[in-house]
Amino acid sequence: MSIPPLERYGGREQAYVKHYFLATYLERLVHKVARSYDEVVYVDGFSGPWQSADEDFADTSFGIALAALRTAKASWRNMGRDVRMKAVLVERRAKAFGLLQTLQPRYPDVVINPFRADFRAVVDEIAGAIPRKAFAFLLIDPKGWRIPIDVIAPLLARPNTEVLFNFMFDFINRAASMSSPATIEGLDELLPIMGWREALAQIEVDVAAADRPAARKRILIDAFRRVLSEKGSYRYVAEVPVLRPLKDRTLYSLVYATRSATGIEVFRDCQIKTLGEQDSVRGAAKVLAASAATGQGDMFGTVLGHGPDLTTRFLEDERRNAEARLLSLVARAQAAPTWGDLWPDVLARHAIRKTELNAIGARLRREGKLEFPDWQPLKRVPDDSYRVRIP
Repeated sequence: MSIPPLERYGGREQAYVKHYFLATYLERLVHKVARSYDEVVYVDGFSGPWQSADEDFADTSFGIALAALRTAKASWRNMGRDVRMKAVLVERRAKAFGLLQTLQPRYPDVVINPFRADFRAVVDEIAGAIPRKAFAFLLIDPKGWRIPIDVIAPLLARPNTEVLFNFMFDFINRAASMSSPATIEGLDELLPIMGWREALAQIEVDVAAADRPAARKRILIDAFRRVLSEKGSYRYVAEVPVLRPLKDRTLYSLVYATRSATGIEVFRDCQIKTLGEQDSVRGAAKVLAASAATGQGDMFGTVLGHGPDLTTRFLEDERRNAEARLLSLVARAQAAPTWGDLWPDVLARHAIRKTELNAIGARLRREGKLEFPDWQPLKRVPDDSYRVRIP
């Protein structure tokens, strides 16, 4: 995985977490899809660079993507397969665009196509330039949040495409409480579906004050998940929350959309790995902040007491919720679904690995809560082809 150490990020812990996930996911994605596609295209709608402290831009999203593209290309070339790799990098600022123009000599094995433009103005041109049979990965990581979703729909809707969208939750959450016409218009362009404003208003009546932040987050994230699903016909849409370094609060959410069951499986593996890394990063940041506030170093030189409790509780809740959803899906099904029908829908809604859900399915069988009529002797976990029903 290609990402600089945390020390190189200089107080940008949240960017490090984002890049850690991106590098972890792209490394697996690009290698996997290059097995089936002759061309892989990475599209970065808001490339920057923004605050890069690295001469080779290894601490930027496009630098991470270029490294993943060339690594996969070299790996497949060694196996006798030549996969075309391309990066479309869009940036409107002159200075940053000038830096993008210096990249091609450094990456001669990847075709780099920089656009100096506002991404929203060149969506149709980019969509038309990507070969229909190519696989495309879209990164939409704007500096702000005003993105008219219908404008970028042509890219979202193209076949053989996945998208990772940085949903600026903290800013959007605050904007959703504002009444200025410009803010209302911007949110309506980003979330052009009915009901979410009314749902936000209702929680002020129905939900205890302590629980309202989590309820607001569910409403806004679920609304955006529905938008991506509808605009791009994505079956699976999931989220990686990136927390503020010193507060247990979501700063932004990386919302991922795919039409592939394998995609959501890999996504959850990478998300859970990233959550562990985020724990370490935030723990270290809290120790440093405490040390600076008191003028004393941490007595034991550890992050003890600042670490994984929040994530541990979150993942435990997700496992319980995944089990409940699994049982509910089976109970509601008119005919016995297969395991392959069920697990991707559970993973799309809950942060759990497929291996963990397989183990839950096997345990529920032993407990007599699920029945697998096709189960073979000596099998320890269900196959995708196994039918599932409530006894």
